[in-house]
Amino acid sequence: MHNPWGILRRLGQWTFHLAPLPAGTFGLTDFSARTLTITTGLDQAQRRSTLAHELEHGARGPGGHPQREELACDQAAARRLIAIRPLGEAIAWSHTLDEAADELWVDRDLLDVRLAHLHPAERAYLKRRLEDGPSVA
Repeated sequence: MHNPWGILRRLGQWTFHLAPLPAGTFGLTDFSARTLTITTGLDQAQRRSTLAHELEHGARGPGGHPQREELACDQAAARRLIAIRPLGEAIAWSHTLDEAADELWVDRDLLDVRLAHLHPAERAYLKRRLEDGPSVA
């Protein structure tokens, strides 16, 4: 399982802050100060999802079209945090996508991004997995 907190611990050149940010802003990457900030008041899944997203910004560096950069960071964070097999199991067993997000330990927005940008082979895998229904391992 991808652990963004472990990655953060290994990034000696970046500083992490937990601080209030403007309404609607969950995280912020400041390239000049080399800081990653996550807003206060998020639940554990939101913090994990937001940190993964901000780490992607840090890895990609500054520049690019802001909307494209946000989507690219969302997609990369979603792929790192949500592997296809656990995704299939969570969806097969959950009654709602909110429950699946909880099971996967991500926020609903990141789950939605992952589902919206599946590779055709991943989509085929999920289709087969869901046709099988819940199973006992």
